[in-house]
Amino acid sequence: MSVFSRVSGLRVALVAAAAVAIPGLAHAEWRKAETKHFIVHSNGFERDLRDDAIELERLDQLMRTTFALPDVEGGRKLPVYVVRNRRELEAAEPELPERISGFYSANFRDVRAVAVRASGDETLRHEYGHHFMYRNFPGAYPAWFREGFAEFFSTATVTPSGRATLGKSPLSNVQVLNNLRWLPMDQVLAGRFSFEDRRETSAFYAQSWLLMHWILTEPERRRRMEGYLRDTAGGASRDTALQTHFGMDAEQLGQTLRAYLTAGPRYAELDVGSAEPALAVTTLPDSADEVLLLDVNARNGGPADQGPDMLARARKAAADHPGDVLAQSMLAHVELRWGDPAAAERAVQPLLDADPANTELLLLMADARITAGDRLTDPEERERLYRQARGFLARAYAADPGDNRIYQNIAYSRRFAPDYPTENDVELWRRAVAIAPEVASNRAVTAEAMLRHGLVDEAEQVILPVANDPHGGEVPERLRRILDRIAGARASTASAPAT
Repeated sequence: MSVFSRVSGLRVALVAAAAVAIPGLAHAEWRKAETKHFIVHSNGFERDLRDDAIELERLDQLMRTTFALPDVEGGRKLPVYVVRNRRELEAAEPELPERISGFYSANFRDVRAVAVRASGDETLRHEYGHHFMYRNFPGAYPAWFREGFAEFFSTATVTPSGRATLGKSPLSNVQVLNNLRWLPMDQVLAGRFSFEDRRETSAFYAQSWLLMHWILTEPERRRRMEGYLRDTAGGASRDTALQTHFGMDAEQLGQTLRAYLTAGPRYAELDVGSAEPALAVTTLPDSADEVLLLDVNARNGGPADQGPDMLARARKAAADHPGDVLAQSMLAHVELRWGDPAAAERAVQPLLDADPANTELLLLMADARITAGDRLTDPEERERLYRQARGFLARAYAADPGDNRIYQNIAYSRRFAPDYPTENDVELWRRAVAIAPEVASNRAVTAEAMLRHGLVDEAEQVILPVANDPHGGEVPERLRRILDRIAGARASTASAPAT
């Protein structure tokens, strides 16, 4: 399903309009605010945390109203982390380009959004725009589309009375478009720009926003862009698709957008209701200031070369906070990424004894057994550990059947079995994709399992959203092999004699 059909293990980031940093205090109190769709963490003022959580809930409501999407019960809540400055952002993700002020990431380990508060509320809304699009409209979208979509919704507002605005122009983008040199539109459509060049980056984001605004605010343009995206995802050149669906080339598109900007892009006002989102705020342990962002880093699969430093910091922090759930869980994630799975188990087991139905702890124990099994060459011993992991995952399922990680880890632990994939394995992968469609890394393995059972049409539906996405995180050769197998299965069926 495309974005337009409703209006009609991925990472994305937001570039700050200006380099802003607020020096952090030596210690800050972390809290989390939990709502229907979000778990928002912040080490700032509680009032700001409440405002962030409520604003995200209202944005979700506005976006569902805009795209006529029903609210789905039982889905996993999106973890969001609001940090004070660039230094804290780098603690969560060390390899971000210099001017990034937030990022959204979805992989098999976890899904999360992180934003610097100093960059403003638009950063939070931008990052949630990415999550909303990937969860509800998974597809192989070009870079300008992904960033333009998130930028379009970054300025959306909903008041407590339910009055909403949609499509307001971000001042920073308008200033860039009016004062900086534009990139050639063929370069924007191709996603060619350098993060190292501040002017190029700013122009790319601003022009992507303007192009998306031009598209989303007029039904006929939405229809034409749907055809353009379908053709380019299918292998057509951008020039050909642009001529076919818009009757213009890239240079003419740029001229059209300049005229659109001069005329003044308009915004819409609507009413989405005034119900106050339910919210619960919890103060996190003192250890959070030391360990929470290290945990985000480890969950995100941080760089291999930072392993020794991360292990040293994690082990010291865990020793300083014995019995602390946050500290010991963080240590387990770090050990699983860079250290010893047995050490991860030793950190988690006492916590699990005290809280035997804790889904996160059960997932950690299963991950530890799977990781240890992955390092073995003896098939019987490896299967013994995988079987133990599935025991923990069965308990996690009983506690929370709405977590995609349960299904994907059970299926992953079965991959060396002589009868893999069984129909049950296919169903596990199917459910993992259905629950978290934004986790692109699950799609290739799901399609491969389906093809083993002759489910050609379903395999194609699963793989197509990422098949031509250069930013989808999958190896292009693997995706091409899957598409070739689908084409071969179709050809074989077509040439088979009738009976």
